[in-house]
Amino acid sequence: MALPAPVKETIRLIQQARRHWDAHENKACRQVRERALSLYETLPPEQRKMVPETHRTWLRYRSEKYFGEHRTAPGSKPGRSKKQKPKTKKKDHAPKHATVWGQVESPVGPLVLLASKKGLAGIYFNHRIEKSTLPKEHPENRILKKTAKQLAQYFEKKRESFDITLDAKGSAFQRDVWRQLSAIPFGETLAYGELARRLGNPKAVRAVGTANGANPISIIVPCHRVIGASGQLVGFGGGLEIKKKLLEMEGYFLPGLA
Repeated sequence: MALPAPVKETIRLIQQARRHWDAHENKACRQVRERALSLYETLPPEQRKMVPETHRTWLRYRSEKYFGEHRTAPGSKPGRSKKQKPKTKKKDHAPKHATVWGQVESPVGPLVLLASKKGLAGIYFNHRIEKSTLPKEHPENRILKKTAKQLAQYFEKKRESFDITLDAKGSAFQRDVWRQLSAIPFGETLAYGELARRLGNPKAVRAVGTANGANPISIIVPCHRVIGASGQLVGFGGGLEIKKKLLEMEGYFLPGLA
């Protein structure tokens, strides 16, 4: 039996919203989901049941991360809620295999550098690292000194690539993502979806985004060069202002963000 037109349109909108969700296109996802939700609420009970259960479940609950914990469910009336305090993002812990650390100044703020016995273990923005987890400070460490020198050259626009032994710890999938990040040329960008396709799994967009966010070696492993499908800046642990500054410094044109 053919589905009624309103049911078909509801399903189509939910599928479209889910594609935006998978691509980390939060604003577009929110807009399409609102349309799907409004249309769903107009359906009589017998037609609502024609919408696949997985779609109905997603419409109700899947979007909590972007739409808030207290968002009303389909069919209920929004009520007044107390103003919620903004959540403070949890800071990153220093990699356990790091043995020394040092700090350098940069145009995007202080950077915390960590080294292991094998190589560079991390570069963190100062405001994003939990200081109590740092190992002993040793700025004269040869790996840290070489990293500091090459970072200075990068910010002076005298260097576009790095020659440093890296020792980032992660799962096999995370390391695959980080290798793909390292292959993105200076001054260029790549969308999350394209990154997933290069890994041979186009549906793994969200997993790629998570691995991208777990990258412990900022700037040198350039997670700042990964953007949304429509060219918008999304998902950067250091903050979008820093991401914008890094891309602009590399000469990447950011439409509408100048």
